Amino acid sequence: MITESTLTQAPWSPHLEAMDAAVTTNNASAAVLAWRHAYSAALDQPGWRGLVEVAGAALHIGAIPGFQKAAESRARESYWTALFRARRQGSLNGVLDAAEAFGTLGDRVMVEQCIRIAERLVTLTGDSDAADRVRALALDLTQRYVAAERPDVSGFATLRR
Repeated sequence: MITESTLTQAPWSPHLEAMDAAVTTNNASAAVLAWRHAYSAALDQPGWRGLVEVAGAALHIGAIPGFQKAAESRARESYWTALFRARRQGSLNGVLDAAEAFGTLGDRVMVEQCIRIAERLVTLTGDSDAADRVRALALDLTQRYVAAERPDVSGFATLRR
């Protein structure tokens, strides 16, 4: 018997479940293999949502000792692909999800780039509600991920006299 959850399950979900099970047992090779299958399944679908989900899941592999940098690299590459797909599809939600994701990775430059892409998408649509939403989210993202970590412009700390 087919249940509703079976019908709505994304093609990458079983692979991510297998990956999480492998991570809990510190089985790096099984975790990476399952993630690659999930990534392939997400790439095979038209859209950005699956790639964002799979990219976030890649970070779970970083819990295995010695795999943090590789996991972040896989996540970053997947977020890039998701961003490009979202931009191509004109998906403001996808671009803003990518901005948030890059922020969690500490990638200020990509957060700023995503904000610029979102602003261009809003300009193309002329949607004033979307423009207000982008301004509010851009301010929030900038405060959380860009301004908080930006060094002094001169490169020197301000001296107090």
